[in-house]
Amino acid sequence: MLRLKKIDVLFFAFLFITTILILSSCNTSDNIRELLTTRLFLTIGASAIILINPILNSTLFNLIRNVYPVIFSGYFYSETVFYNKVFFDNFDPLLIRLDQAIFGFQPSILFSEYFSHPIFAEIMYIGYFSFYLIIIGFIITLYSKKDAHFNENIFKFTSAFFLFYLFFGIFPSEGPQFYFDSPNKDLPIAYLFDSIMHFIQAHAEQPTAAFPSSHVGLSIIILMLSKKSIPKFYKVSLPFVVLLILSTVYIKAHYVVDVIGGIIIAPIIVYLATLLYNLNTKKEKINASHS
Repeated sequence: MLRLKKIDVLFFAFLFITTILILSSCNTSDNIRELLTTRLFLTIGASAIILINPILNSTLFNLIRNVYPVIFSGYFYSETVFYNKVFFDNFDPLLIRLDQAIFGFQPSILFSEYFSHPIFAEIMYIGYFSFYLIIIGFIITLYSKKDAHFNENIFKFTSAFFLFYLFFGIFPSEGPQFYFDSPNKDLPIAYLFDSIMHFIQAHAEQPTAAFPSSHVGLSIIILMLSKKSIPKFYKVSLPFVVLLILSTVYIKAHYVVDVIGGIIIAPIIVYLATLLYNLNTKKEKINASHS
């Protein structure tokens, strides 16, 4: 029998909700069949991880057992493109008008044009790439510290991923890199990380999930969660988060209003994630009192 943790309940609940969204979307039968097959494998994989963990009793596998929803979140991002038009069409024209109204120009176009030197471009590409390193560093550092709040923080972080994805299903937007045509979407040449970022954009990015910026929001959430638990990591990651925020506009992944939205929504998502975590805690206490 599966011994479920709060993170597992969260994972399977998200899987169920997004399955309903996929079935409600206007995809072809082939797409739906492929998506549902993949989700079946994800369910089997998650169940296997939960079942095998007590048997293996491995430090590495125990880490995987607690963070597998974060690992699977990369796939969950890619499938938002299949259900993000259930309610509305793209809001990119509105986001573009907001940027224009605030700044009098399009920062996502002009930022990289005005600061196109390869050295500056390389710094921006490194800043954007650091998003993945910040996530890995946050999880490993938190786990290695054997922090008493590890499970709680991972639950909140995972909730943040899933809440962002659900929001993208309601508020679809492609972002400048997909919405604009060349030359407006073209990027400056750098030395090394431009090739890495072009590869990521070509194979991992989707014309979805621009507003609010989950890169910015999740990075801010990591700072919020790490400030008390792992303050050294907070101090090290802070400058990279600043670079990341700038880079999201520089590489045309987001409009500035996406960034503002990510900063504003981060504490709201932490609050909602805390409610979800405490809700489960209250249920556990009630069950314990009746046992």
